[in-house]
Amino acid sequence: MSLSRLAVLVSTALIGFGLPAPAVAAPPTTSREDSPLAISWLARAATAPNNVSYHGTQIITSWGPQGASSAMLDIVHAASQGSEISVVGSESSPGAKAFVQRATNADAAIDGGPLTLLQATYQLVYKCCTDTIGRAAVLVEALRENQTLAARFWIDKETGLLLQRQLFSVDGKTMVRATVFTQLEIEESEFLGHLPPMAPNGIESLGLGKVDGLRSEGWVCAPELPASLKLYDVHQDTANGSLQFSYSDGLFNVSLFEQRGALDPAAVAGFSTTETPGVYLRYGMPSYVVWSSGGIVYTLIGDLPPDMLGQVVGSFPQDVPIKLTAVQRVGAGLAKIATWLTPMGALSGKLG
Repeated sequence: MSLSRLAVLVSTALIGFGLPAPAVAAPPTTSREDSPLAISWLARAATAPNNVSYHGTQIITSWGPQGASSAMLDIVHAASQGSEISVVGSESSPGAKAFVQRATNADAAIDGGPLTLLQATYQLVYKCCTDTIGRAAVLVEALRENQTLAARFWIDKETGLLLQRQLFSVDGKTMVRATVFTQLEIEESEFLGHLPPMAPNGIESLGLGKVDGLRSEGWVCAPELPASLKLYDVHQDTANGSLQFSYSDGLFNVSLFEQRGALDPAAVAGFSTTETPGVYLRYGMPSYVVWSSGGIVYTLIGDLPPDMLGQVVGSFPQDVPIKLTAVQRVGAGLAKIATWLTPMGALSGKLG
């Protein structure tokens, strides 16, 4: 696995470790009555990695049409520095390794989802005491408006670290993603001699203030997508001008990349065709969908369940593909995109 693929692999785990989470607009007011204890524990879980050093093994599993996809990560986290994350492999095929630097100005997020959006979208319920991996914990649940279960969070009572998270499909019964520590050792202090921080070059944060200007230039800057996904951050690649729009509902995360040009079919080799001509799909961790419309190539990457993913893609226009000349072709930019650190809780295609 290359380091660029590892960038995608660790992307969702990063924010759960107290690493970069972009600024989020104030959530809309809601009449739901959240449990104050639930909000308090989730807020503690969001900030715990800033104060607690640890060494642990984490397993991330996703379920979908491709079956189950899993990955095991070895994480050494120093509260003052960041996290060294390794993909656990066999002795004959050792995993890749990267270091992700701690951010000091990050907004609160829970395992990839902005806490403000989580609170705005779901009813948060405190379920009292339980245990997991031999540690005393509290359980918090997130419920949809129809009271179906959307997520469960197990939070360590001693440290506030998030020990386990489960996400469920819209039926409230089908688990679509699980993140769990199988081993965890709390360290008094930790110092990492590490690789250079894994950070993209030439990526500029635009925030939400320039969305109107980007829209006037012809970019699709939807403030909200189906499944209650809200736009909360925008980045631009200063080298080629492509844009990344980050969406979340506090649990599920997607990044939409837009680049001017036309889609080269060779860029989606290995993808599946869909019922919509010109739309290419690959399920996994993360799932990828690629298409083009109006002179823009779209690449949607995220951890959405298949039904939600279809809703999001269906909300965009798609062109019927035409035969391109060599000059007209541009790639989908997947190799470049894989180096962008995005909060979407996703894994590399090699693992999915």
